[in-house]
Amino acid sequence: MQVGTLGATHGIKGFIKVHTGGDSLVSAKLPLVCQVRPLGGGTKEIKITSLKPNGNHLLCKIEGYDSPESVVIFRNASLWLSRSLLPKVDDGEVYVTDLVGLSAVLSLGGEKLDYTVESVIDNPAHPILRFVSNSPKEDFSEILVPFLNLYVGDWNLETGEIEVKSWEDWFAV
Repeated sequence: MQVGTLGATHGIKGFIKVHTGGDSLVSAKLPLVCQVRPLGGGTKEIKITSLKPNGNHLLCKIEGYDSPESVVIFRNASLWLSRSLLPKVDDGEVYVTDLVGLSAVLSLGGEKLDYTVESVIDNPAHPILRFVSNSPKEDFSEILVPFLNLYVGDWNLETGEIEVKSWEDWFAV
């Protein structure tokens, strides 16, 4: 599961900034084996030996990368962690990535709309759900909905449904 994005290097000892939307990395036990996926493609396994809060990001030390010149290769790469290493969520809570694949409905068990959550876009204010049409004939092939209680109601992972409030309003925007 993607838990963050690596940013710029920091200092002369090979630290790199990690931008994350949650606290799953902070609560993880070190050393932490995870994967990085650079923008250009591919995957590399790394071992994080240190994570320190630093303002609105974390400073990360990767084993074997002891200079800014060596760690810069990971800049803008996404950071992925095995789901088994993530903290368990409480009842009624989910990781937003669990919402991918859910069908849009007006109410749980009610009328199905012809849209499915294709991805979740990380945003500083709140996640955004990207719904795509299941029908190629739709005028709106993609709709972006803020993941806020104002716009998104309940969900049911077992039935694969997510409520979208005021659905018609999203076509007027």
